[in-house]
Amino acid sequence: TMWSRIFYHVWWPGQGNDPMYLANTSMNQARNNFYQNNYTPHMFTNGTDSGSNTNNWKNDPKAFLKDVGLYEIKIAGLQSGNSIDFNIISRSIKNSPEGKDLRLFVATVMGLVKYPNSLNGLTEHHNAVIEQILGNTGKKVSFINSVDYLENFSWSMPSSWKNHSKITWDSKDLKVVAWIQDYSNKQILQVAELNFD
Repeated sequence: TMWSRIFYHVWWPGQGNDPMYLANTSMNQARNNFYQNNYTPHMFTNGTDSGSNTNNWKNDPKAFLKDVGLYEIKIAGLQSGNSIDFNIISRSIKNSPEGKDLRLFVATVMGLVKYPNSLNGLTEHHNAVIEQILGNTGKKVSFINSVDYLENFSWSMPSSWKNHSKITWDSKDLKVVAWIQDYSNKQILQVAELNFD
């Protein structure tokens, strides 16, 4: 019933001057390289390449909407200004296959970022990833049938975002997106999103 979209920013076609790229260059580079992206805009749907064609962007997600997942993710938490405390519970209805490289990713995301002096004329950006809290390559997980896997987090907006002179945002637009990904084939197996307002 829900489709989550998140955006990583890159260092072209300009000279690496996108402020959302500059606010976390290691993350943006790592995720861009993971998907082997070499142009922008470029969308990946459930880990597969949807290119830059807007018809693909609309239609490709439809192929996955009826899929029944083996995994569940729940996020609960509270926000105080630019800080959030939350937990994530994930589980599977089957044991993880031996040797399967499953990873949990947890991203803080800003729903709306205003960039008035954008060189390409795009002054509003949606769902920009701020940070991947479990690292840029996620955290390896292995599930036991119907056993909860719990992670707790306390997070505050990094100074690279708080003190950036070129972008503005409102903390009410802060959200958390968590997903389980098969790291070998890039397939997203489950996703959940929490808006704090």
